[in-house]
Amino acid sequence: MQKEFIDIYQHALSINGYQHDPDQLRLAEALNPVYQSLVSGNTCTSAGIYIWGPVGRGKTFLMDLMFSHLPGKICLRHHFHRFMAQIHQQLGELQGKPDPLEIIARKLARQYQLICFDEFFLNDIADAMILGKLFKSLLRLGVILITTSNRPPEKLCKDPLFEDRVRPVIAMINQQMRVFNLAGETDHRLRTLTPAPCIFYSENKTATDTEKQLTWIYTKISNTSPRPDEVIVLHRVIPARAVSSECVWFDFEHICMGARSQMDYIDLANRFSHIFVSQVPLLGSHSQEQIKARGTEDGILAVKAGERQVLLGNMDDPARRFISLVDELYDRGVNLFLSMEVPLENLYMEGSLIFEFARTYSRLTEMQSLEYQQRRPIS
Repeated sequence: MQKEFIDIYQHALSINGYQHDPDQLRLAEALNPVYQSLVSGNTCTSAGIYIWGPVGRGKTFLMDLMFSHLPGKICLRHHFHRFMAQIHQQLGELQGKPDPLEIIARKLARQYQLICFDEFFLNDIADAMILGKLFKSLLRLGVILITTSNRPPEKLCKDPLFEDRVRPVIAMINQQMRVFNLAGETDHRLRTLTPAPCIFYSENKTATDTEKQLTWIYTKISNTSPRPDEVIVLHRVIPARAVSSECVWFDFEHICMGARSQMDYIDLANRFSHIFVSQVPLLGSHSQEQIKARGTEDGILAVKAGERQVLLGNMDDPARRFISLVDELYDRGVNLFLSMEVPLENLYMEGSLIFEFARTYSRLTEMQSLEYQQRRPIS
């Protein structure tokens, strides 16, 4: 007899010692018809599910649990930024061909019946334009989409200046996908975990003690003493404190202060299972209105469309890159070791990225556990 996804979910709670969550159970019930159709080979009447809610409620856990119990050949699962990186690469390869997004959609539909996106969010005009066409084609071709996000569809984009470009995507989600709000009261990432410190803070301005701790961990993992080196990432040289086959160690200024993007972090996550970052400074600061030219963001594809007024703190650009770094490493199960100038809970207390940093804080909390550090890295 074919298993119900609800039974798989209940079994996962039992073997991991997780607490019962009625909101998660409702989501498991909503995912069950999709699961049943995919394992039985029957046609699914659902175009997919858009799952949103606060950090740590189990959105990714449930999506990944279902994904892990489905035939791998018919399903694709990616962090949203990683998926978009691949789409941009394919668009570059298809340059000059008519309707390249339709070509990409047909290729995906021939291979996959289900595509899962984690951390779905739009902050780039080009991505909004691409997704509108791509989602329309995928849904028309019968591909089921499951996405997780911290925001409801109506708030996928924070920038009112290109809200009109996002509106078709929002309408498509609301009309063709089930929107499920997983709004439980518990952040499950803050549950009782086995401590395994990987974030170090010292009130000493020279931070000698924290650097000694990172040095000891690096030496233990790599079996080599750290020495200055460099890493080539996407054809650019980045100075490093140390490099080995499994580990790389950067100063914060070299990995988050300069011209870095999600693509750099994807490349690093592909190559290293342990990443060290020293001297992470206070990232939160008072936001001030500034003029910022379009195209200066660290998105995969910049689009110029004049100037706009935005609220930015002095450290918001490095903070945004740090958030992207943590997102990518967490999604891939890469271990992250940090030395900080302030305690983690004080790292970002003020600024325009408070909402986004709540997810980062939750993830960094879990990354300081044996349960996370013993996860197998995701390829």
